[in-house]
Amino acid sequence: MRDLKVSCGIWFLGATSDRFVKQGYRPDLSIPDRFMLAASVEGVGGLEMHYPTEVTDANYRDLKSLANDLGMEIVQFCPHLWVDPKFKFGQFTNSDPKLRQQALDLAKRTTDIAQHMEAHVMVYWPAQDGYDYPFQIDHRKALDWLVENLAAWCDYNPQQKVVVEYKAWEPRSRILLPTIGHCMTIVNEINRPNFGVNIDMGHAFIMKENLAESIALCSRYGKLFHTHWNDNWKLFDDDLIVGTVNLWETLEALFWLDEWGYDGWFGLDLFPYREDPAQVVNETIRNLKFGYELLDRVPRDELRACMHSYDAIRISQLMRQMLGGS
Repeated sequence: MRDLKVSCGIWFLGATSDRFVKQGYRPDLSIPDRFMLAASVEGVGGLEMHYPTEVTDANYRDLKSLANDLGMEIVQFCPHLWVDPKFKFGQFTNSDPKLRQQALDLAKRTTDIAQHMEAHVMVYWPAQDGYDYPFQIDHRKALDWLVENLAAWCDYNPQQKVVVEYKAWEPRSRILLPTIGHCMTIVNEINRPNFGVNIDMGHAFIMKENLAESIALCSRYGKLFHTHWNDNWKLFDDDLIVGTVNLWETLEALFWLDEWGYDGWFGLDLFPYREDPAQVVNETIRNLKFGYELLDRVPRDELRACMHSYDAIRISQLMRQMLGGS
């Protein structure tokens, strides 16, 4: 069975609330307990988290020591910009220059702590950088401010990798940079060696993207710095167990990660409202590894040959062979 570098977001290991059950469906856990729960799942070697909510100025040193004791690396460390009500009309694109500066200052402070945590990547998720109504934002200025702040953040510490994670909606009705194409336009414009992309599979699905194509566009420029894994019904960011809905797209994504030589982490961004989170993490890891087992049932050269012959019949046969059929 293939070894994968798997990291786990700690945000879904406690109580996960929804619009109707605000307290969540299970008891909450302290942040140290979430660290230990993630570490208890076989195959998890890294942790992902936010500042200043889950990680604070008061606890980050102790949490780093705990991660070291557990043998866990800090993979993603993210400024939690979108949970502060003052940024309800924008983080890096807010029309108020004082709020834009506060957002950048928080990103820089998070970068300082990320150095102590030895974080692999930091994530910018636009989230509140968007709009809900026509004529609500100045699209020209919003892009100017977005590029300006992202470049300033990257330049603050050129040794620290920063990634943009795209999503089409939620919490805003429309979020800026909703697709891989939007992201690569901005990433290539800013053109910093430490600035790249995190592809969240579920976010790509809800925009009807083909994961293999999105991976190719990003990897073509050497900008795929991180990945987030989950699944959904292409209508909402359900964050389900990987491979339970969109199996073939997931398998093709795994194939192309190999083809592009991806050696980064497989970050798990799940949201098990009702299920035991440790079991959901375990099932996702098993499904990722099983995905590679399915791919290995077919010679890779045969798959590559089909891509040049366009033989849909042979492709169907190979797909059936992956599932154990004749």
